[in-house]
Amino acid sequence: MPGVAGYTSEMCQQAMVEEMEALFKGRTFSGQQGMKPLKIYKQFIPIQTDDDDNIDTNESPYPCLIVKETSGTIKKLTAKTQQVLIQLIFCAYDQNVDRQGYVDAVNIKEAIIQHFEEQPVFGGTFKINDDSPVEWDLSDDDMDDYYWGVVNMICDVPNVIRNKETEKLI
Repeated sequence: MPGVAGYTSEMCQQAMVEEMEALFKGRTFSGQQGMKPLKIYKQFIPIQTDDDDNIDTNESPYPCLIVKETSGTIKKLTAKTQQVLIQLIFCAYDQNVDRQGYVDAVNIKEAIIQHFEEQPVFGGTFKINDDSPVEWDLSDDDMDDYYWGVVNMICDVPNVIRNKETEKLI
């Protein structure tokens, strides 16, 4: 009998996308041509196929949040979970000369962290790992109107793969 596949890191990533969509539903942030919802992408921002004419219009992908799975750890092959590093990379956009666009980035970061402090389980199955720190960073690069940040979280992904050799003994 072949092994039964468990949950995957991609399933965890998709559940995180859905969690972020629910968390930020109805919230708006500074964007091109005024306040707009946060666009949420999985792994990458789509490649822009036009020229830069849309950079300061609502066609722009900003403000955004990118849900990225970057690496993982399986402590031993018989472990009941694997740990997956999920990076939530976000970018706020603000053209004001007072350069306060970073406040939207801070608010996005705080919303994420506070949400998971209250509710560490998402997608009904996945959980923010209690033994790993939640790390965040805000970019201090001078990128004019763009304010980037990241929240890194280790997520526990249940591993229900059955060992063929063990099953023969049962």
